[in-house]
Amino acid sequence: MNLYILQHGEAVAKEIDPERPLSEQGIRDIRILALHMQNMGVQLGNVFHSGKLRAQQSARLVAETISPGIQPLQTEGLNPNDDPTVIIGDIEQINENILIASHMPFVSRLCSTLLTGTTTAEFASIPGTLFCLEKVDNKWRLTYMLRPDFL
Repeated sequence: MNLYILQHGEAVAKEIDPERPLSEQGIRDIRILALHMQNMGVQLGNVFHSGKLRAQQSARLVAETISPGIQPLQTEGLNPNDDPTVIIGDIEQINENILIASHMPFVSRLCSTLLTGTTTAEFASIPGTLFCLEKVDNKWRLTYMLRPDFL
């Protein structure tokens, strides 16, 4: 099982739109990332997002590209300041690949908790960054990280 943890794409400033949808650059970045994932043969069984517009849009763009039959689901516990330990049990009960589209610092704390057992290790990234974690022998390991400026 792979867990894909996506920091939403670049959003417009709050002053421009308080809902903070993806910017044109953010949309381009997520589309390029999704195409790269498709070319890598990524398959998803579940797509979850926080419900904030930028995360919802990011999840939808990825799902449309690589798993068109999957409807991204708004999921509690994925907001920027939520405690990642609350959803880890739910994640570990799913035996299919999962994509979670969320925000910093939640993305960092989820990666940290799964990989180190503590929320204090920082996994800094930029908008549109994807972390791929794989569960092997009941342990999570970082398989790769993709940043939009690398693609």
